[in-house]
Amino acid sequence: MTDQHLFWAALGGLGLLALFCLPVTAFAKVVLELSALVLRVTLLGVLAAGAYLGFRPGDMPSGLAAVLNDFPALLAYLPDRASPLFAPCLAMTVVAVLLPVLAALDVARGLAGRRMRRLRRLADEPPAVVETVRHETEVRPLRPVDRRTAATTITTAAAHRRVPVA
Repeated sequence: MTDQHLFWAALGGLGLLALFCLPVTAFAKVVLELSALVLRVTLLGVLAAGAYLGFRPGDMPSGLAAVLNDFPALLAYLPDRASPLFAPCLAMTVVAVLLPVLAALDVARGLAGRRMRRLRRLADEPPAVVETVRHETEVRPLRPVDRRTAATTITTAAAHRRVPVA
């Protein structure tokens, strides 16, 4: 391929990325779908590589060892590099750190598209006015109760029930 072809391919890629940066719901949905898919496949690959290197710890790439030298605090929590448990533990750590990102992408994917358009439409509508009907109850002032009146009421109530009052 010539340099001119590479230039036009790079220019086309820049145009496509600029298109995906626009606030269009369909583009956002595509970006979220692709990002979630790539991250999910990558995490499964990391777990598969950790399982493979667990069985063959001597096959660890030298580039990975060089990168791990930059994180001595992480290496303090992992088993010895020569141990068969080193690669699976490292893979589980990487996946555990990136799982919340995958969950956030899945939630955002669920909200994008038609649901997002519906939520935006609901947010743009003026709020519906709901009239509430208040039922006012009549409040009667309490009358003072006299002891004799109360006693008479109690005895007459008892007389109506035909219960002997002692």
